[in-house]
Amino acid sequence: MTLAEKISELGNTAPAIPRLGVPAYEYWSECLHGVLTQDATSFPQAIALGSTWDPALVHEVASAISDEARAFHARDGKGLTYWAPVINMLRDPRWGRFEESYSEDPWLMARTAVAYVKGLQGDDPRFLKVVSTPKHYALNNSEFNRHTGSSDIDEQLLHEYYLPAFEAAVREGGAFSVMAAYNRVNGVPASANPKLLKDILRDDFGFEGYVVSDCDAVWDIVNGHHWKATLPEASAAALLAGTDLNCGATYQNTLQSAVDQGLVAEHDIDQALERVLRARFLLGEFQPPADFPYTNSDSKLIALDAHAELALKAAREALVLLKNENQLLPLDANSLQRVALIGPHAEDVTLGGYSGGPVHTVSVRQALQARLASRGVTLDVQAGTSVTGPADPSAISAAAEAARRADVAVVVVGTSQDVLREELDRPDWSLPGAQGDLIQAVFAANPKTIVVLVTAGPLAVDWAKDHVPALLCAFYAGQEQGTAIVDALFGDVNPGGKLTTTWYKGDATLPPIGDYDLRKGRTYLYYADEPLFPFGFGISYTTFQFANLRLADDSISLTGSTTLSVDVTNSGTRAGDEVVELYVRTPQASVPRPLQQLRGFARIPLAAGQTSTVRLPLSARDFSFWDVASHAFSVEAGEVEILVGSSSADRPLTAKLVLKASATLGP
Repeated sequence: MTLAEKISELGNTAPAIPRLGVPAYEYWSECLHGVLTQDATSFPQAIALGSTWDPALVHEVASAISDEARAFHARDGKGLTYWAPVINMLRDPRWGRFEESYSEDPWLMARTAVAYVKGLQGDDPRFLKVVSTPKHYALNNSEFNRHTGSSDIDEQLLHEYYLPAFEAAVREGGAFSVMAAYNRVNGVPASANPKLLKDILRDDFGFEGYVVSDCDAVWDIVNGHHWKATLPEASAAALLAGTDLNCGATYQNTLQSAVDQGLVAEHDIDQALERVLRARFLLGEFQPPADFPYTNSDSKLIALDAHAELALKAAREALVLLKNENQLLPLDANSLQRVALIGPHAEDVTLGGYSGGPVHTVSVRQALQARLASRGVTLDVQAGTSVTGPADPSAISAAAEAARRADVAVVVVGTSQDVLREELDRPDWSLPGAQGDLIQAVFAANPKTIVVLVTAGPLAVDWAKDHVPALLCAFYAGQEQGTAIVDALFGDVNPGGKLTTTWYKGDATLPPIGDYDLRKGRTYLYYADEPLFPFGFGISYTTFQFANLRLADDSISLTGSTTLSVDVTNSGTRAGDEVVELYVRTPQASVPRPLQQLRGFARIPLAAGQTSTVRLPLSARDFSFWDVASHAFSVEAGEVEILVGSSSADRPLTAKLVLKASATLGP
């Protein structure tokens, strides 16, 4: 290739080079929770997938998405490099892109990220099904300043909280691409940050793929961050730091000038291009079809019935039951004559950001109508209120009257992209618009009120928690969300999901969203006050008991491990899923530590009366901390605590474990 040809290939829209047999290629494709295109299956949004606490299911969903990605490529030439998953930490409920990620906990985020990356990239030892691009590396969870601001954090929290999911996605998941974020990290733009992109990502994590900038992030180096004076200087800084591919045209427009000015050499461009083109070889673009395992993907894999069934399974598993007073749920359809369905999400299907156009969607109204019609039950729909609008007295009055006439009222409220989305943080986590007034009016008319939350993230539903008998959270549950919700309302499904973030009370005070220091009181790791709902919380239509916690060894060496076992019994009368959650504490540590840390979990199905033994591994590294003196993870000898239960606030079983020695473990 000539130098001009090489430079032309370093933008997301790469032109063909006919004389070399290199076809044009588009690197920009999205699959946050389904391929972003028409007719693709729309699975539950990332926050909902995380709430399943089921990495095997997440892997299955990602594998189905990559099947469709291959099929769209075979049919339309769409490309096979996908910018997903989002694994920025959900540290603040005001973040505009909250729905796009999985958890506030780095351990749970890492397990979910590995499952998604592996599901996308496939299991062939030589080739990639698609390229997975975890994003946005790193510390990118405030929209108001993402093009201009710096996410500043100390070395310990950087390595303990903000980077573990990226490390796992690379080390364990084998992610072949990583997207550098818009923002600066400790003053240096992420896309031009050699500490992040070379020292940590490549040298410490062992990353061997290519780094792509967020779109126009290299342009932001000059025009947003004012960190460099000219675009050739910005392009040179990004390229030399380790950003190989530029989303946008800045590289293509300015790298020749950077070479002419002596800011970069041609061999620097060669290195970036080799990394980028290697992905296309691993995707089979230049491979004889007979030698490539994914060549035969075709349009038959698009919108399969099996994928719709999987989307429904995921939506069901994501449901989190927050309250069920006096066992109002599940409903008995045979005892009902009239049901009032109320609220702005009663008739819509909110898919969320980066959503394609599924072949079909099912709203709550559609699913509820199908459920009740054959039984002669009247469904009274009052969906006139909006998510964001001010109180409409006539609409609220009509909703209350419908509730008064009904045996039970189902109120479906929540958020939309009018409230929070990319480029739009929200000022707080209150239930937006007049939806709180709507709930109160409906409950006053009919105490048998069920509130269903279709939401991008936590909501301050304090009044509803204190008054309404039943609260069910569905998040944005994908194309089948209506069916999943109605299945849960009538007991075909027993909700078993758990919250992956802390839900704060409406009057809680959090640090400003642009402050990335968790120790000031954010997430279950450092928030000491009582939350509205704690991390890991979710109840069931049945009950579970934990008993007989034991350790295979009660002391371990630095290289050793032990296995924790606990017996879990379904002590109720219905089958259901429970999530066993394992937390650790190091109260004798010489440095400040989190209040507790998740270090294991297992979602298990149990029939009524069934007991199952759950086994979870523990090693010395599970108790490590980042030592700023050695710039590495370290372990201290001494006694540590183990806590097991059903949420971060309900851990009835405890044990002690002795770590035999202190040592530095390495990065």
